[in-house]
Amino acid sequence: MATPRLFRLKSEVIAKPVGAQALEEPIARIWVDTGVDHLDAPYDYFVPQELSAHVFTGVRVQVSFGNREVEGIVIERLSSSTSGGVLKPITKVLSKFAVATTQSFELFDLVAKKFASSTFDVLRSAIPPRVAGVEKNRVYEDLELSKTISGKNRVDFIALPAHIAPLVQICANIDLSEGSNLLLVPDERDLSGLVQIWNERNPDNHAISLGSSLTRGERYSNFLDAINIPKKLVVGTRSAIFAPVASLSRIIIYRESSPDYFEQRSPGANVKDVALLRAQQERVDLSFLSYVPSLAIAHEIDQRRIKYRHESERVTVRAFTPMPGQLLPERIFAPVREALRKGPVLFLVTRKGYANALLCGQCKNFALCSCGGRLKIVSPTKPPLCSHCAQEFPAWRCAWCKSDKQYAASRGIDRASEEIGRAFPNIAIVSSSGDSIKDRVSDEHCIVVATPGASPIAERGYSAVVILNALSFFSHDDLAAGERARELLFETSALVRADGQVLIAIDDSHPVVAALTQWSPATMIQRELRERAELNLAPFAASAYLRVPTKEATQLATGLRSAISSGRLNSAISILGPVELEDFESKIVLQYAHEYSEEVAQFLRELQRKRGIAKKSLLHIRINPYSLA
Repeated sequence: MATPRLFRLKSEVIAKPVGAQALEEPIARIWVDTGVDHLDAPYDYFVPQELSAHVFTGVRVQVSFGNREVEGIVIERLSSSTSGGVLKPITKVLSKFAVATTQSFELFDLVAKKFASSTFDVLRSAIPPRVAGVEKNRVYEDLELSKTISGKNRVDFIALPAHIAPLVQICANIDLSEGSNLLLVPDERDLSGLVQIWNERNPDNHAISLGSSLTRGERYSNFLDAINIPKKLVVGTRSAIFAPVASLSRIIIYRESSPDYFEQRSPGANVKDVALLRAQQERVDLSFLSYVPSLAIAHEIDQRRIKYRHESERVTVRAFTPMPGQLLPERIFAPVREALRKGPVLFLVTRKGYANALLCGQCKNFALCSCGGRLKIVSPTKPPLCSHCAQEFPAWRCAWCKSDKQYAASRGIDRASEEIGRAFPNIAIVSSSGDSIKDRVSDEHCIVVATPGASPIAERGYSAVVILNALSFFSHDDLAAGERARELLFETSALVRADGQVLIAIDDSHPVVAALTQWSPATMIQRELRERAELNLAPFAASAYLRVPTKEATQLATGLRSAISSGRLNSAISILGPVELEDFESKIVLQYAHEYSEEVAQFLRELQRKRGIAKKSLLHIRINPYSLA
């Protein structure tokens, strides 16, 4: 029998007597973590004299808010307060280390206004949680070190050449002679690979990593190092764009078009826009490194606001038109066999898995489960499986013609590897996808089959790069499909060695063939920009995406249209929707010219505050999201 626990009585807490105010600048303006969206604002507190030496910009403190003790971060010290009434004191200094600068707070405010978000949401995204154990015995020479080395605010796009591994090229573009470089990469794979290459080449000046795979203690420790140690390379993923790096002189963004740079949670910011804001605010240089610029950056290049840097070169490209349902075009076999005699050959396939759709081999109708989900094949030795409810069909027959003949559509990497293995027997096959991604392969004669983003680096480059079913990369239904496809095909083709060939399964009249041959996507991008301009789509127009409970969607859309008719929103702003989504939610899209961006963001931010006051659920708001789907 369990021992009964004693009643836990709530003890009376006697407040510690507050000492005298600080003699100089006795007021501290503080961003307080109120936990309430509509109370997101700076608040003034008085600084006790006994804490004065430890209270400066960027330091975490504890203050009383309402009837709670909460955390805040000091924005600045002031001689007087504009707030009426009696000020409360700072009750405790939580850390001796600053985690933000004056420029940081200015950037947080700019980002919050641009993305219709609360400032503390930006701050929470930018600054890692404190880990007290990390701070023990840690000493830096100057806790209030100058954070930025003002430059000329040069903004350029550097197009990467072919035949050289991209991470090697990035390391070659880093220069710490003038100050620290902050380098952003899309994912952890790029981060770990780049840090490894840099550290091998610079054993006396290792890079500081700010990746999401670090433990809380490691991330906080590295964050403090980045703030306080000058002339370092700081490499991070999405949220590292806010890091107040010591002696920062240049920001570098690798593959700025990647969807990984768009924050999924509030504040919903994206790295490209934050980097442009920060570079202008702090007067530091900004470089975008990639094979292909996004349409937004291409438009800025056209307007001569960003300088385009590239090297002229040509790549040997051969196109092979595939027959319907055919994985390997007939004429591709000979050049692949020839390439295999010289070194490894890379095959790029569209997706992981075995076969993501099952068709009847006789009538070609999709095989469906009673729940409405499509059947897929996960392995040649297992029966078809419903993609929704996971029910197996060991004795499947077509519901239309009753045939039991199966046809695997939408081949995944496992099925493609089988077919490639049969076409080129006695050749070792290396698979790279999903949870089994290879970083490097040797120069041995082998076939490497990889999905997008999982292509390993060959020691001396691939003797041939084979891109299968290339048209499918352009066939997605969102507006960013063309950008993703161009970047992927250029990035994969760049892995071929100088005397190798790119073999692409697509009609030779497709513009990507000429673009890869000339190693310039300019013609393709210019055509898509003209189409976007005619349709008034991004980057020529801005948009705001709202996701709301379906039961409120019609009322909210009506309210937005009423705001336009009453003049609270400009009449040039159009409202699309609501369109019902899954999980009892609907979306509403606002489209408008860039000149109304500030007006729309301010309106939506105020709408969010009013919902908070009315104790309604907050809206999911994204300004210029990656996709409107």
